[in-house]
Amino acid sequence: MKNPKMVRICPTCGSTNIYWVAGGLIGAIYKCNDCGYEGTFVLEVKPSDLQRFQKELNSESGDNKQD
Repeated sequence: MKNPKMVRICPTCGSTNIYWVAGGLIGAIYKCNDCGYEGTFVLEVKPSDLQRFQKELNSESGDNKQD
């Protein structure tokens, strides 16, 4: 059975507007156009789970806000 195509999302904001910047011996480095995140860690999710992951990431970032 063939695996479904995975979607890369930003671990900070959940955006799919993330692209590969560089790669080499240390691995790939990605950058998010929405929040500016740069790093080697990105999430890969099934397209059917995308909205659930984005919702959870956005709710966690709201928990970190202080009044």
